[in-house]
Amino acid sequence: YVYAFNTNMSGSASGGEDLHMYNSDGDFLIVPQQEALWIQTEIGRLTVAPGEICVIPRGIVFTVNILNPENTAEDGSFARGYMLEIFRSHFILPELGPIGSNGLANSRDFLHPTAHYESEDSQANKSCIIVNKFGQHLFQRSNPHSPYNVVAWHGNYLPYKYDLGRFCAVNSVTYDHPDPSIYTVLTAKGDENGTALADFVIFPPRVMATDQNTFRPPWFHRNVMTEFMGLIYGKYDAKKGKKGSGGFVPGGASLHSIMTPHGPDAASYDANVKNPCDEPTKFEGGLAFMFESSAMCKLSQYALNCGQRERDYASCWDGLDRVFPTQAEEK
Repeated sequence: YVYAFNTNMSGSASGGEDLHMYNSDGDFLIVPQQEALWIQTEIGRLTVAPGEICVIPRGIVFTVNILNPENTAEDGSFARGYMLEIFRSHFILPELGPIGSNGLANSRDFLHPTAHYESEDSQANKSCIIVNKFGQHLFQRSNPHSPYNVVAWHGNYLPYKYDLGRFCAVNSVTYDHPDPSIYTVLTAKGDENGTALADFVIFPPRVMATDQNTFRPPWFHRNVMTEFMGLIYGKYDAKKGKKGSGGFVPGGASLHSIMTPHGPDAASYDANVKNPCDEPTKFEGGLAFMFESSAMCKLSQYALNCGQRERDYASCWDGLDRVFPTQAEEK
């Protein structure tokens, strides 16, 4: 999902009540791109800013508000970001294998809330509306008191957040572009060995230290995974865009479905084949991410028909000329 809103859930019900929600279908992974979020849950409170992520597990009641609503009120802006929902399994850290005990996203950097009990009578006894997402449908009921009446808790089924700036990137120090799975923050296991139900992958600021005569961006490929990409800030090195198009912009998204060929656009390809790669280069111009899944994703009618859809997206590969001679030319 791509979300955008400028109204808090607190006090937003038709009668002025607070609006709360829980999801019976799956877990939510939330990636803010514009404006920090203030999220209250049964387990406690979280603030999640752009550059951070949070996970709200299935069944946990939550409320999402803009952390600083005065920012949006003054300039008419809004909160925006991305969400991934998984309908089975849960997010875990990827197995590190030969990397060893440390690297990528370290467990010590994940934060969970502490219990927060709404002790004020006006809040604890205030009626509210609770929305339940169940079987891809929304249901609601009126509740005579706040759901945030948990005094204490124990266990490990809980919401949590992570600062993407804490990610320890591992990369090639010789040649070629490793598979993006080397930048996996969280994964949800699938039914088939070697493929995930979902991976959350980031492309953080990092040093590209590769040998001469190599190609730093992703190669042209097809694969068995659906790839949904988004950009939190800055630019993405493999999508420079056509002249005047602005390229891949923050808040935008691209979807490359299973077995659909794709790769760097023509401008990125031309720039990188000319790059001698004779010294390390630091990529620090942006923070992109990818939701990757072995499941096929069905587009909504809104996504297909909205005015923001880039209908000539495939033209970004126009101008990729043949660079290898034919057999006749070789003779």
